[in-house]
Amino acid sequence: MAELVNFQFPKASSSIIKVIGVGGGGCNAVSHMYEEGIAGVDFIICNTDSQAIENSVVPVKIQLGVTLTEGRGAGNMPEMGEQAARENYEDIKDVLKDTTKMLFIAAGMGGGTGTGAAPVIASLARELDILTIAVVTIPSPAEGKKRFGQAMEGIKKLGEYVDSMLVVSNHRLHNIFGDLPARQAFKMADNIVATAVKGVAEIITLHGNVNIDFTDVYTVMHNSKVFIMGTGFASGEGRAMKAVNEALESPLLDSNDIYGTKNILLNIVSGKDEITIGEIGEIIETLQEKAGQEADIIWGNGYDESLGDKVSVTILATGFKTNPNQLLQPKKEPEKFNLAGEQEKKIIIPEEEKKERIAVEEREEKEIYYKLPEIDLTQNQSNIKKREKIREKDSFQRKPKTKSKKTKEKTKETANQGNIDNWFYKNFNLGRLFDDDDQPL
Repeated sequence: MAELVNFQFPKASSSIIKVIGVGGGGCNAVSHMYEEGIAGVDFIICNTDSQAIENSVVPVKIQLGVTLTEGRGAGNMPEMGEQAARENYEDIKDVLKDTTKMLFIAAGMGGGTGTGAAPVIASLARELDILTIAVVTIPSPAEGKKRFGQAMEGIKKLGEYVDSMLVVSNHRLHNIFGDLPARQAFKMADNIVATAVKGVAEIITLHGNVNIDFTDVYTVMHNSKVFIMGTGFASGEGRAMKAVNEALESPLLDSNDIYGTKNILLNIVSGKDEITIGEIGEIIETLQEKAGQEADIIWGNGYDESLGDKVSVTILATGFKTNPNQLLQPKKEPEKFNLAGEQEKKIIIPEEEKKERIAVEEREEKEIYYKLPEIDLTQNQSNIKKREKIREKDSFQRKPKTKSKKTKEKTKETANQGNIDNWFYKNFNLGRLFDDDDQPL
């Protein structure tokens, strides 16, 4: 059984930015980040699986739920993952307190440890007043109703505590990397999460001619709830436009349009072939056009020798009027008003009655669906009209005859039973509005 391993950072080297991987998916992603290297960041992994912890290259490790799970994992049960994190609550607190100003939580949603423990860690970070950003993956619906449902519930809980969240859909990744061998595809998925974390972290840690500091990032990310981002690389002629367009087409943006965003952090990094002021102007102008004139763009320009003649462009957008991620967007019913302009009160329908109504509506929808005429839009208009008449006639002939029941009391109709007064009286219980001579023809 593994014990808590090396959870203290040396005070002198401890960074204000920490990345914590939670559960199997989160730990794999953070291990990948550790091997790739991100400047000025400390890495931690937390898991209930002792074997996975021991095999990781990340030096700072916390085994969750040593007593509860005995190192065997959370068994795909989020409630067990939550209890395991609470068992080691103080250990996690020791890792985060003192120097940490910004925390990234990487987790795969849908399983046991990541889904259950990530919200607990996020709540602790909020308690410590740490800017907390989650980068999570969610399963595609094809991976099973239970797993997908657990992922959605986990995101809902996590969203209560994090400042901002980026959701990466496995369905989207399958579409992009579907033809790759499994091991390579998993590595690419880890790389997507690493790109997101690296893109945000290095906005702060890489210094250059124009720096974006922690306060800038805090202003944009604090309580923004959802963010989208993209990173692009390019070299050669037209590299600035190529890089910004690649960033806008990034898998992390998940086909979302940045138009309407309030805040954009833009980080432009170049190597030995430094970017020109003209190229920077092109990038900013393109983004302003895509986002709209209301968007506030905070930009920085850094230097990374390893890029050579390449330019990298990282875009981070927050402050959307509507949630850019449909998975997180709440469905809002339109407000209803009566003729007097007063808002209608919501009627609460008992659960059984609600189910019965839904069943009736579904039956009616099916009946309507099967009665819809099959119209061939390639035919001319006269043929369409002929077909409609035939179907109407056929529908009329098939209509079941209903026997009318004679009531004992018959209502006496006036000679003018079709006039407007009688219609108003019948429908609204109103008196006479017109004299007989004034009745409209």
